Amino acid sequence: MSGNGIEALPTTEMPQEVSSLLLPLADGQMLVPVDTLSEIIALQSPVSAFDAPDWYMGELHWRELRLPLVSFEVMRGNAMPTLRSNCRIAVLSSGSPDGDLPFFAVVLQGTPRLVRVTPEELAGREGECAMGELMHVALSGEAAVIPDLGTIEEACLAYRSAR
Repeated sequence: MSGNGIEALPTTEMPQEVSSLLLPLADGQMLVPVDTLSEIIALQSPVSAFDAPDWYMGELHWRELRLPLVSFEVMRGNAMPTLRSNCRIAVLSSGSPDGDLPFFAVVLQGTPRLVRVTPEELAGREGECAMGELMHVALSGEAAVIPDLGTIEEACLAYRSAR
């Protein structure tokens, strides 16, 4: 697969507009469809995870589930962001509702912003995708990353099964 990931999109007719969210990170923004976000919750300290990768910050209790709390910045190879009072936690659907990990949580540096994505406003950007990234994009000139939710889910499950 080449760096832009365009070939991976299905050839079915694309919707004219997709309601999406820009999720603020310490090192940029993540772009996800609205239906990927399950809930925004207040920042809380996760239960520590033993011998976890740096990006696996621990686990949260949410709706009778134990969710991995992930630092997307660290997963991408950047430094652990400072957790400030404006930080929030986004509970995201992994895309496999019947799988072993239907949801995981990501630390946000602020409040998500609702955006309408149309094919005219979205452009691929050059750049090597790091772990957890599906594609680098520009939305009306704003840089963002589309996360690879399946890869994040697999990485969390791989850690959990190894302990």
